[in-house]
Amino acid sequence: MHRSRHALRTCSRAFSTGQAASAPAGASYQAPLKPGQLPAFDHALAYIQQDREAKLASLEQLKKDDADQATLEKVEVEAWSNDPEVRWRAKNGQADYSQPVYRHLAERAWRKEGDLAILMQRVTQMHVTPDLLAEIVPAADVRLQVAGETIEPGVFTLPAQTRQGFEVSAQVYHAEERLYTLLVVDPDVPDEFNQTFQTFSHLLVPNIPLSATSPAAIPISSLPATHAYVPPHPQRGTPYHRYTTLLLEQSSPLTLEGDAAPARERFNVRDFVAQHRLTPRGVSFFRQKWDAEVSDIWRELYNTPEPRYGRPPKIDTYIGRPPKYEVV
Repeated sequence: MHRSRHALRTCSRAFSTGQAASAPAGASYQAPLKPGQLPAFDHALAYIQQDREAKLASLEQLKKDDADQATLEKVEVEAWSNDPEVRWRAKNGQADYSQPVYRHLAERAWRKEGDLAILMQRVTQMHVTPDLLAEIVPAADVRLQVAGETIEPGVFTLPAQTRQGFEVSAQVYHAEERLYTLLVVDPDVPDEFNQTFQTFSHLLVPNIPLSATSPAAIPISSLPATHAYVPPHPQRGTPYHRYTTLLLEQSSPLTLEGDAAPARERFNVRDFVAQHRLTPRGVSFFRQKWDAEVSDIWRELYNTPEPRYGRPPKIDTYIGRPPKYEVV
């Protein structure tokens, strides 16, 4: 066993140095070393092949024994996950997500290589949780593309960049098709009466079918929306706004029409999730502050004077005092 592990490590090093981490489009796999160049590498390949054949034989027996799908997929992933060509395809955009091994490798990379850690760090530090939901445990990789560029969670964007919309991509890792709701909200709208903030719904699209093989970009414009897209318009005089995209898994199809449609203003994410038995599966967000573009957006949306918020001016009681002996 010790020799086999050493051989696998040797194979991994040779593989990682033999080809670039990102191959040109249309490239095909080529073994990093020819047979006979490095005996340890040849031994590792032979060991991987023997191990795969043994697991595939076990897989066939499990199928005959009517094993459950989760067990079958686990053994199939174990059979193929160390194959150099499979690893290369997974890293170079040639993965076939209809196969369990590619779904496994993609999800593992998302969870282990830093993307999920950065997302959750910013979701926590910028108080997306618990302001919107008590907890979000992502199981889908949600990415936002603003002005043609995929952004990192929590970065600042400009109102002009999202006036016509932004793209949402979601990679889920289950083979079967499930329904999801896409929700975009701003939890930082001023509530003057209560001296706090309220949540506004900028986009609400239910009943989106997604599986691991679905196109990553969600075709928002072609899907029936309960709340059509309203561009972000952070109010003048307020701090930055966190425009948050949530991907919520449904337990059944939703009907959100007529009286069943929630209001945009004072949208309560917690109540909405609880009422419709939704499970948060993905999240991302960006931030914006007021600029002159917002005034144009406001006029276009509401055709009313744009409000201004902020602290009232401090009154200097000394300046403007009446003369000492003036009768008032």
